[in-house]
Amino acid sequence: MRTAFLGYGEIGATVLGPLAEKHDVGVVITHEPDFGGLGEDHVVRLTERLGLPTLFARNAGESHVLEALREAAPEVLVSANWRTTVPELTLEIPTRYPLNVHDALLPTYAGFGSVNWAIRNGEREIGLSVHVMERELDTGPVLHTVVVPIEEDDTAGDVYVKLLRQYPGAVLDALDLAERGVEPVAQPGTGATFYHRITEADTRIDWTQPTTRLVNLVRGQSDPFRNAWCLLDGEKLYVKRAVRPERSYRGTPGRVVKYAQDGVAVVCGPSWADGSDGIVLLEVQRAGQEPEPATHVFKRLGVQLQ
Repeated sequence: MRTAFLGYGEIGATVLGPLAEKHDVGVVITHEPDFGGLGEDHVVRLTERLGLPTLFARNAGESHVLEALREAAPEVLVSANWRTTVPELTLEIPTRYPLNVHDALLPTYAGFGSVNWAIRNGEREIGLSVHVMERELDTGPVLHTVVVPIEEDDTAGDVYVKLLRQYPGAVLDALDLAERGVEPVAQPGTGATFYHRITEADTRIDWTQPTTRLVNLVRGQSDPFRNAWCLLDGEKLYVKRAVRPERSYRGTPGRVVKYAQDGVAVVCGPSWADGSDGIVLLEVQRAGQEPEPATHVFKRLGVQLQ
């Protein structure tokens, strides 16, 4: 099938490689490697190796992009980790569909940070949705989905790797369905959720929250994403790994109370509430320093975290 590709970073390259093996890719549109300070050159390195015609753009509606796409005349435009909105002029170019692969089971978790939000919310599954792109983000009919389980101890990094393995098959299966004439299915009118981008403020630990919320926050903000953080003596302290305590620790939220389970136990949540059992910090990172065991940072108990 004649295709064109919009994509960036590791996800983009993971899709583009298998796509180019099975289909004709007329042109690749990607961002400059340092786009948004991300520094991801995966797509550029791949297109150089494969000899695919490649253009750089910030927006998919730029004149040179429209000209190249019209010349390529794709049946399907495939988007994977394109970082800006795709305008209608671009969406109208492919003769069949403009398809995007989104890392959630639409209509839930449309928007940004799907993996992070899903884990933070305690979801037990996530997935990929290959859907028709429309003017509104992540609203178009869905052609194909893949479900991926989230295990109890999975971090965002673990789930990202699980999803990354599924991207090529999800996109190729969707294109097979398109070639066979299978029609995309409109998203349900109810149950849709849209999530905003996660900022530094959204990852700050609120010690008044119960154990499950805080454990899920740390899991959901694991590397390679923004880590959960708090203040120690007025300085940022990032929490890399944390677990549930084997016993309940109560008292003042944010108080470091005991060395336990190869880490340090911190009180969280209202002391009178069920589920406020504390959290054990295993690995932390002070600003500008390397990650280290929490026991190396907390040389004494009774410290108050903010």
